[in-house]
Formats: sequence, structure tokens, C-alpha cells
Amino acid sequence: MNNNLKKLLVSFSFTILLSAALLAQDNKTIKKDGKVSFITSQNVYLIFGNTDGIEVGDTLYFEFREKIIPAIVVKYLSSQSVAGEKIGKNDIRIGDKIIAFVRKKDTRSTLHVIAGDEKDTTLIINAKPQILNADRSIVPVKRKTIYGSFNATSFSNYANYPNSVGIQRWNYSLNLQDENISGSSFYFSNYMNLSYMSSEWKDVKANIFNNLRVYDLSLGYRGSGFNIWLGRHINYSISSAGPIDGLQVEKSIGNFAIGGIFGSRPDYNNLGLNSQLFEYGGYVNRIDSVNSGVIQSTLAIFQQTNHGDTDRRFLYFQHTNNAFKNLYFFLSSEVDLYKVKNNIQQNDLSLTSLFFNTQYTPDNIISLNLSYDARKNVVYYQSFKSFLDSLFTNEMRQEIQIGIFLRPVIDLFINMNGGYSYQKGDIRPSRNFNISISESEIPIIDLTATVSYNRVFNNFQDGSIYNFTLYKYLTFNASTISLGFSNVTYNFGYNANKFFQKSINAQIDTKILGPLFFNFYYEGDFTGTTTYNRFMTGLNYRF
Repeated sequence: MNNNLKKLLVSFSFTILLSAALLAQDNKTIKKDGKVSFITSQNVYLIFGNTDGIEVGDTLYFEFREKIIPAIVVKYLSSQSVAGEKIGKNDIRIGDKIIAFVRKKDTRSTLHVIAGDEKDTTLIINAKPQILNADRSIVPVKRKTIYGSFNATSFSNYANYPNSVGIQRWNYSLNLQDENISGSSFYFSNYMNLSYMSSEWKDVKANIFNNLRVYDLSLGYRGSGFNIWLGRHINYSISSAGPIDGLQVEKSIGNFAIGGIFGSRPDYNNLGLNSQLFEYGGYVNRIDSVNSGVIQSTLAIFQQTNHGDTDRRFLYFQHTNNAFKNLYFFLSSEVDLYKVKNNIQQNDLSLTSLFFNTQYTPDNIISLNLSYDARKNVVYYQSFKSFLDSLFTNEMRQEIQIGIFLRPVIDLFINMNGGYSYQKGDIRPSRNFNISISESEIPIIDLTATVSYNRVFNNFQDGSIYNFTLYKYLTFNASTISLGFSNVTYNFGYNANKFFQKSINAQIDTKILGPLFFNFYYEGDFTGTTTYNRFMTGLNYRF
């Protein structure tokens, strides 16, 4: 081990000890218990007695034998309900207990009344908590409706060989949402990102829009069965269309929702506004409750243009279904309706993509997953007309993935996944296999350990990766410390020599003060006498 590596390890060890000491000083937290009420392909919905202290971006946890495992990241919340995105491949079920850790507040000033039926699985965005007045009358409490976060992150890497030039990249992102502007039915959402290399700073100052990417900047209205969006917005009923600049409307009629879009696509070079890429379309969505599950289907048609000429015309279909007990199914597909061949425009049906995923979970011990993905390059006949000939030769790529999740005992998790991918013209199909085993409660040291093995075969390489990682969860303020090691061996088809690499990685993710969070990640790759070092340092402020 060279001196540089020793210095890095000593420095990182000191950082871990210092962070743990700082974390130990924060004991002003309380635990809130919630329960999973509903699960979709995108979100997990939960019911709490109240959501005071829980914020968008917070992490919620499983609790097994008093052991805490990160489970859900909060995306939306109301006075008693939370919706969030599942972390990793955790086996979350309806009825599971989920907990949140929040900072203590002075409870003498208000007395909250728990209202509503816990069996109601609907996320009420406009719901407001209530308190009792001195005369026992119920008065509404003004609830926070503005949520957001600001992230500043630095990525850097360097190697120890002569004449090595280090690289540093800066990334800033802003996420802002106002659910009810001044208590009205209007709401606002924004997500933007600025990324650049340190060497590009002069160019960024000259024209920031070359590096600024705006993914969402929209004003919405929700009321009387209507949803309206103005600006740049991703409509999750038709997410395949991506961000849309313009006007989107949706009207609910019973179980149906009918929507339309009128706008343009972002510029494909810099994601800026481009009125020449006009598009329009419509969709029909239907939601049905069957047994204890939900069936939802969407059918949409889009016309996309470039300078007034047809660029692409396609159908989009999406279906989710969990009407059968312990069984979940998702399907999406795109069918192109238009093509140009030999400068002749044609109406033609051509399957562009087909994806389905199904998961069967009969009990808490085993879960089975099967997915199929078939897709080929999307052709925009005006935007890509300078190299259309090469696109026509592309064949559809198809992939099958099979996964098995096992929990033989309450603290032991086993994940096994295998994949098979092929495309016409491949010398040999691509295959991969992965197995990981996690123990969430190692006696005495109270750590979580994960060991994994991954094997890959394809046209260009034949390799394997071994990985071992230790995690420590500091529950009092939702912090994580991890340390891992991996060994990589690859044999490339064009080179008889094998490639060997050993890596270590370490990470700290912790709360510094109030809504300010700090994370640090280091990864070192060691190949012979050469060391490649990568660092990521970030600050996150939530409001």
C-alpha cells in the first residue's frame, strides 16, 4: 500500500470518527409510526397519525427487531398521508410498519386532532390539519405548502501516474414546489440543474444557458375535476413523451380522465426552448378499483414536428394492475405510425418498444420478478434526416430479466438476478448474473453487511466483480456510514491479457444542522502501481 493511499485512509477514518461524534450530540428526535396503505409502480403510500416534522426528501425506514433499514424517500405529503419512492429492492407490502425520525418540537402550543379514516388510501394533497380552540371549536391550522431542496456537489478525480491531470466537475440543482399558492388551487413546480467542469467556468459566465438544464418549470391548477399545466411539465400519465413546453389539460369524468397537450419538445442539443419542435396529442386514462387493488390504463397518440414537417407520429399505451392478490403487473408500449422511405411519406405500424414487468409475492419469505424489454432506436425523420440510412439498419434489442428475492429469516436478505440480452448481428448474446446477500443485524458490532457477486458475458468482455460492504445506520438523525471493497477481473475479447482491479469505497451521509445535510464519497481503484481516486462531496439544504 503506497503512502498516498495510507494518507487517504487515515484522513477518511478521522472524518468518520469526527462525523460520528457530531451526530451523537443530536438527540432531539422522536419516532413516528406509519403504515403502508397502497403501492403503485411509482410510489408507496402511507398513513401516519400526523406528518408534522416529516419533509419532502426525508428517508423513512423499516423496523425489524429494533433494527432500522432505509426504505422510502418522501416525495409528497399531506396532514396524515405520505407518498414516496421505494429505495432499492426492499420488499415492501401493504400493512407494513414504516417509521420516520423527526426533530422534537414544543408540543405545548397546539393540540392536534387525528381526523379521517385510516382505511382511506387516497393522498389528499389539500388536506389541512386542525386544532382545538379554547372553546373546543375546531379551527384550521395553516400548513406549510412550499417544499424544496438545493444541492451543491463537487466531483473530482485524479491518478498518481506522471503528468496526470485531475478533473473537477461542479453540479448545482434546485427543486421547488408550492402545493397551494396563497391557499388557492394553483400550484407551482420547478427542477433545474447547472453542471460544468472547472475549466469551463469562463464559458459558463459568458452564457449560463449552455450548461443550465431546466427539466420542470410549470404552473398548475387543480379543481372541479380539472388539471391544467402551463410551462415545462412532465405528465406522469404520459411520461414517455418526456418534458413538454406548453399547455396541458386533463378532465376527469367518472373513472376516466381525458387529456390533451399543445406545445413543443425541448431542443435536443441543449434542452432549451425550441418552438420549431411543435407537438400535440391526446390521451385517455381509466382507473378501476378491483378487490383491494387498482387497474389503470392509458392510451395516447402524439404528433411531433420539426419546422412544420412531421418528425414522428406514435401511439403510447401503459397499463398497471395489482387487482390480484400478491401479484403486480406493468406494461408499456410504443407503436410508430409514420415513416419516410426513399423520400416518400408513409403511414405504417412499427413496434418501437414493448416492456412488461410482473412481480409475484406470495408471502414475506419469497418474491419473484420477471421482465421483458424490447426496443429499437426512435427515428425522428426531420431531426435525424442526415443519417437516416444508418438508423434503418438497427435491429430491435431484446432483454429478459429474472429475479428472486428471499428472506429466509427476518434479518437475512438474498437477491438473485439473471439477464439475457440479444440483438441480430451479435457475435454472442449478453448474459449477466448477480447474487447479493445482506445481513441486517450482525451481533455485537450491530452493522449491516452485504456481499455480492456479478458475472457478465457479452461481445466484448467476460468478467466478474466481487463486492463486500459494511453499513452503519445512525437512527437518531437518519445518517449512514459505509465502507466497501471490490475486486474486478475482466477478459476483453480483443486482448488476451486479463484486467485486474481492486477498489475501496467509503461514504458518509449525515445531518449537519437542522435542514442542512452533508455527504462525502470516496472510491479508489488500484491497478498495479497506479491509483485512480474519485471524490464526491455534497451539501443539501431542505426547506
